[in-house]
Amino acid sequence: MDNYKFYAGGKTRKIFSVAYEDLTTLIYYRDNDSKFKLVVAKKDDPPIIIEKGITRAEAFRLMNTRP
Repeated sequence: MDNYKFYAGGKTRKIFSVAYEDLTTLIYYRDNDSKFKLVVAKKDDPPIIIEKGITRAEAFRLMNTRP
């Protein structure tokens, strides 16, 4: 998962990750155009369950929510 890139090329970095049972929620940020991407994944096939663009406010709300 750490090598996951939602854009081919460009600088993308993982800024948040939390796991629960077999699901992992990750938020990636791309500096060039200030885009945030939410990814919910699991280790089994298919590995990606959801991948969607989110706003900065949504990203920080998710990061600040306690499980």
